[in-house]
Amino acid sequence: MRDDIAVYLRLCSADMRSQMQYRLSYTLFAGSTFVSLFLEFVTIWVFFQRFPSIGGWSLGEVALVYGLASICFGLAEMVSGGFDHFSSLIHRGDFDRLLVRPVSPFTQVFSQEFQLRRFARISQGAVVFLIGASLLDPRPAWTAADLAYLVVAVLSGATVYIALFIIGATLCFWTIQSTEIVNVFTHGGTEMAQYPMSIYPGWFRHFFIFVVPLAFVSYYPALNLLGRSDDLGLPDALRYLAPVAAALFLAVARVTWGFGVKHYQSTGS
Repeated sequence: MRDDIAVYLRLCSADMRSQMQYRLSYTLFAGSTFVSLFLEFVTIWVFFQRFPSIGGWSLGEVALVYGLASICFGLAEMVSGGFDHFSSLIHRGDFDRLLVRPVSPFTQVFSQEFQLRRFARISQGAVVFLIGASLLDPRPAWTAADLAYLVVAVLSGATVYIALFIIGATLCFWTIQSTEIVNVFTHGGTEMAQYPMSIYPGWFRHFFIFVVPLAFVSYYPALNLLGRSDDLGLPDALRYLAPVAAALFLAVARVTWGFGVKHYQSTGS
C-alpha cells in the first residue's frame, strides 16, 4: 500500500507539471468552465425568483446541496480521470502494457490522468456553497466540529463518485467502450444530487440511499449542517453514515475491478 501511494503521488506530480506547461491554456479552460458551470446555478436562482421554495427548501438550502454535490464530483473527476477515460486503454490495447509492469494496474490507472483543470468545478461548487450559507436565515453558527464534519462529508462524497468511475471502468472489460448507463450515475447522478432527495419519488430515493449511495454525497451532509430533520422520515443517524456508505461502496467497486481484471481478455488491438 505504501509503495502504491508513493507511485501514485509521483505519477500525479509528473502529470500536473506537464499540464502546467501551458498555463494560459489551462487558465482559459478553467475560467470558461467555471463561468459555464456557474451559469447553471444562475438558472436555479432565476427559478427561485418565481417560486419561494422547492419541496420546502429555500434558495440558500438548495445552494448548499448544489455546492456540496459539485465539490465532490469535481474532486472525484480530478483524482480519478484514468478510470473515467479507461475505455480508451481497452480499445487501443494499452491496458496489456499495464499488466506486465511491477506496479498494481489499479494504481497505474488511478494515476493515469490527474485532471488539474477540474479544479474549476470544485471552486464553482465552493462559491455556490458559500453563497448558500450567506443566504440562510438565520445564518448558521458552525463550530469546528461542523467544519470537520464537512471535510469528512466532502471526502466521502468524492469517494462515492470515484467508486462509480471504477465500476464504469470495470464494465469496459466486457463492453470495450464506456456505456451510457454509467454516465446516468456519474454525470446524471451529479445533477440529481444537486437537489434535495425529498423532491424525488419514493423508489428513486431509496435506490440512491441503499443501492447507489448518492444521497450521502450532499443530501444527508446538508441536513446535518442545516440542522433539519429528514423529510423522508428515515433515522437521523443516516446523516453520520456517509463515510461508512462511501467505504462500503468503494469496497464493492474494488472487488468488481479485481473480478474484471481477472477475466480480462485482450482486444487484440
